[in-house]
Amino acid sequence: MINDLSGYLAYLSKKGRAATIREKVSTECEISAITNLENRTHRNESRALVFENVDGYDMPVATNLLGSLPTLSELFNQLPLSDLILKMHTAGKMEMLKGAKAVMDSKPKISASLSGYKRLGGLDELPVLKVWPKDSGRFITLPLVITNSPSDGSTNVGIYRMQVFDSETTGMHWQSQKGGAIHAAEAAEAGTALKVSVAIGTDPYNLMAAVAPLPQGINEFAFSGMMRGSSTNLVRNGEYPAVPSNSEIVINGHVDGEKKMEGPFGDHTGYYSIPEPAHVFHVDAIYAKEHPIYAASVVGFPWSEDAVAAEFLSGYLKPMIKAVNSSIVDIYLPSEGAFTNMCFISIKKRFPGDAKKAMFGILGLGQLSLTKIVVAFDDDVNIRDLSTAMWALSTRVDPERDIQIIKGTSTDSLDHASSISAYGSKVLIDATKKTREEGYARGWPETISMDGPVESEAEKKWKRIK
Repeated sequence: MINDLSGYLAYLSKKGRAATIREKVSTECEISAITNLENRTHRNESRALVFENVDGYDMPVATNLLGSLPTLSELFNQLPLSDLILKMHTAGKMEMLKGAKAVMDSKPKISASLSGYKRLGGLDELPVLKVWPKDSGRFITLPLVITNSPSDGSTNVGIYRMQVFDSETTGMHWQSQKGGAIHAAEAAEAGTALKVSVAIGTDPYNLMAAVAPLPQGINEFAFSGMMRGSSTNLVRNGEYPAVPSNSEIVINGHVDGEKKMEGPFGDHTGYYSIPEPAHVFHVDAIYAKEHPIYAASVVGFPWSEDAVAAEFLSGYLKPMIKAVNSSIVDIYLPSEGAFTNMCFISIKKRFPGDAKKAMFGILGLGQLSLTKIVVAFDDDVNIRDLSTAMWALSTRVDPERDIQIIKGTSTDSLDHASSISAYGSKVLIDATKKTREEGYARGWPETISMDGPVESEAEKKWKRIK
């Protein structure tokens, strides 16, 4: 059982998937540059990095915690989440009750008070990174930002970048469609400040739950409990939202409606963000374990760890998506699509128009609603192989018939192509073979393939060729 960040790093070290850097390094781009080199070299199998000698700080920095696809597969694929989701949607009443019990058992357990932590003086004591040369400052990049809805008390956990303005304030870059921003809007409407807790450094289950594009209303800490196989332990600190009890660092503060220019920041899109006003987060207190580890994420072009997490999640969450639309066979978020810019789905077509139905369904699923380009393929296409997907896209699409543009939609605010921030258009591309009912009057040609026995014998002889 991995109980905290230290336990996770020990697990990775045992597997040969973590490296310790003892040379003195700077938080000014040097840590991020080394992390980028690790990711570019090893791609989906890169190591977590622990920088023990950070210039000006007595706190180590850990990066690339989610950068290994084999690690994510080991930790999460063996857990019962996929089976549980399918049972709750497709099985009989008894299985439904079992599924409901499993969900109830995963509910977070909350303790009364934060204890065993020392109080820090301000943000200057944290080794916050400057990631890219033209970033406007230092950014906290892997915070679990926790808020409670002023209207119904529901909890949201998100990872939103936080630019450090000074020792007592940061920016809070939560997009208007995200749960934290919605809670802030509710508080502003009620004329009150929103209490916010920020947890830095926790176990991989809490991290993955915060990253996952979960449907609205699913509690991230309940979800992390389902992945872990046991309840997430939380702890309160007065009137602030409860945080994971294994957090390395806890920041309590509030958002009161004040805004300040934030950015630029070198984001996962591969571009620097455009400076825009963001909510100001006011720090009320900072607490840390006796020997804390500062956790950070380095984002950038698709070889970064967020692309690895996206690739894993697109497979891991497939049962949840299939429960919404049983036609869907697979879903894939290509890393070249910068997380939500592009989504591939393969379907087993059941009736005319099924591809469009499935694509519209994707646009109704939580964070996937921000997807700009959705492409539907037949189930004979391996959508995780870009070469095969591009072949199908170019040979099964008639642009006039199969491409549909949807204007005036909500988009990701990090999509710099739209003329207005967070508002633009989407495109649905039906790359499935069309039926007569869908207006295709010709006979669809058969895909070429070699006979099985011939292929097998040829492979044996090919291997003997010197």
